[in-house]
Amino acid sequence: MRRVRSVGVMFLTFILVYITGKIFIELENRPNDVKIFNLLRDVSVPEAIGLSANTHVSERFVHNVRCDELMKGSKSEIEKAKKIMQNKNYTRKAISDYDYIQLTQNCDKFKLDRKYNMHISEEEKQISVAYSILLYKDVEQAERLFRAIYSPNNLYCFHVDANSNQSIHEAVDGIAKCFDNVIVVSRKEYVVYSGFTRLQADLNCMSDLLRMEQKWDYFINLPSQQFPLKTNAEIAKILKIYNGANDIEGITGNRRLAHRFTFRHIYKEEPMKNTKLRPFKLNQKKEDPPFNITVVKGSAYGIFSRDFVNFVINSYQARTILDWFHDVLSPDEYYWATLNYNHQLEAPGSSFYKGVPDKKPWLAVFVAWGGADSCAGRFVRGICIFGVGDLHLLKEKPQLFSNKFYLDYQPLALDCMEEWHRNRSMAGLSSDFNSTFYKSLPFIKPSS
Repeated sequence: MRRVRSVGVMFLTFILVYITGKIFIELENRPNDVKIFNLLRDVSVPEAIGLSANTHVSERFVHNVRCDELMKGSKSEIEKAKKIMQNKNYTRKAISDYDYIQLTQNCDKFKLDRKYNMHISEEEKQISVAYSILLYKDVEQAERLFRAIYSPNNLYCFHVDANSNQSIHEAVDGIAKCFDNVIVVSRKEYVVYSGFTRLQADLNCMSDLLRMEQKWDYFINLPSQQFPLKTNAEIAKILKIYNGANDIEGITGNRRLAHRFTFRHIYKEEPMKNTKLRPFKLNQKKEDPPFNITVVKGSAYGIFSRDFVNFVINSYQARTILDWFHDVLSPDEYYWATLNYNHQLEAPGSSFYKGVPDKKPWLAVFVAWGGADSCAGRFVRGICIFGVGDLHLLKEKPQLFSNKFYLDYQPLALDCMEEWHRNRSMAGLSSDFNSTFYKSLPFIKPSS
């Protein structure tokens, strides 16, 4: 027994000497404190004893509840979390806009303190994704989404509503300047809910990203209240399988809400109210759409191939159709789908699915709708705001993202979602990742 203990002590001593020696050697060559902190973070016991760099022990970032139990759907842990959040003394440690302005004065320290993952997996090296992130408030939530999907191999475009407070613009500017692959959109829109400027905001980011020197393969547009259900490695793997196909929702028939595009709409302030612009329907029918197209409804969000984005921005057909959508209500819910499902337009990435749009699986975003899906949180305008009781179901969804979370509603839901996602990201591509499901989708382009 003494001999076993002696061997164990010697083994641990060897590990400590190895790590300490590595640090002291680097100290001579790395006078910069931040680089030393990076080294301390990067050297691990698994690495020291020769285990794979992918070896990862799950970490707890949330300490007042067990997130792993919430992700399993533990009823007792769900109730515990709810009681904690209902306690009048419960407060969430928030990061203000001004905090971000100060934190990003030292970019190396900001990335270290906020634990940005600068590693690029083998899967990510094969696919580059360009993201747009739209926000008008809650910089913290946008930054947490950005951090979750950040990879040095991707590109990112922030669009802050031109109506937003100056502190929000400055905070996002600070975050963007800390990364070579992040930009703030060159032209900011005064976003009107259900209005054309919401669509234009995405188009502005698309244009800017196309002009960037680094090439990318897919574009994904996100609002700040979404959060990923897949890791960067999984997203890259899925998009590699997509092989140039778009993933855009399509809705036809009566569900299109034809009144939105049959009559013209204008945007103005409500009478006697000093408010933002809102849409008003005119008793004036619109002319028929150009090129004999059929208007198709879908989501404002999707997964778009680079060639499709180039078509959207630069083709005469797409720009002409865009002009027709200027006075449509919620044009962001029609434009992508209309381009994708009118095959006579020959939009890139759209030709691999010839069936009824409504029957095509849509995997960009999971949304729980009132009257159709369960929701352990609460419904706002027919959409579920996820709570702690939804997490165990969300993690099983095949979609890439989930919509939506609120910072001020059951904040432990987003906290635990973030812990679960980070641990899975650090562990590398899981062996239980079901690539067969994605390869069998009816809209992907067969591999050559």
